[in-house]
Amino acid sequence: MSNIGYVSLSQATALERSMNMTAHNLANASTSGYKAINPLLESVEGAAASDGISYVVDKGTYLDLSSGPLTPTGNPLDIAVASEGWFSFQLDGGETGYSRHGQFVVDVDGQLKTSTGLPLLDAGGGPVTLPDDVGQDVVITTGGTITDPEGAVLGTIGVFKIEQEARMTPLGRGMYQLPPDAAAPQQVEDPKVKQGFVEGSNVQAVLEMTRLIDIQRAYENSVKLMTEDDSLTKTSIQRLGRV
Repeated sequence: MSNIGYVSLSQATALERSMNMTAHNLANASTSGYKAINPLLESVEGAAASDGISYVVDKGTYLDLSSGPLTPTGNPLDIAVASEGWFSFQLDGGETGYSRHGQFVVDVDGQLKTSTGLPLLDAGGGPVTLPDDVGQDVVITTGGTITDPEGAVLGTIGVFKIEQEARMTPLGRGMYQLPPDAAAPQQVEDPKVKQGFVEGSNVQAVLEMTRLIDIQRAYENSVKLMTEDDSLTKTSIQRLGRV
């Protein structure tokens, strides 16, 4: 394979990864708290820098941290973060996950959980639990404090600041895990929590669809260039064989 073929192959590989991520973003355009994921690509020179040939290298991914739209639901157990910060959840394996997904239900033990059964954690890292006689009749302040109708404090929802948040690992359904080398998250000093709202996905469906079409066209051109280069090489070999 010639240099043209190798360059086209590196581009096609990067475009395929970009295509998969764009399709994943589109599939999560209606997932609450979802953050669009983007590829981190870099151009690197070949072994012989004097040739002026560069290749595309996949360096990982990063999250688009822009906020999604806040939608009123009228459900007192739905909450959204209108500032920096993430809710924390206890994952099935006992580890901690982070999300801006704020649609909750109360289970039989009074714990606030996601629809998939993941407990919401408070500022101290324990499950948020409501008394049996309260149910959904609660007030959640902008600071995340939960009170009953009489004003008695029932707990405080944890809203955490995360370092290197753009490098968090997606776990699916708008849930993320800390980067391996990240420091321990700290409680946001002045969070802005809105009761009765949920934050939607920040995916712009029209933009992602346009990007997907552009990527598909570029991928087809890369494959076509590799095919033409291969055909040219075969033709050259055949002609040399007849000399």
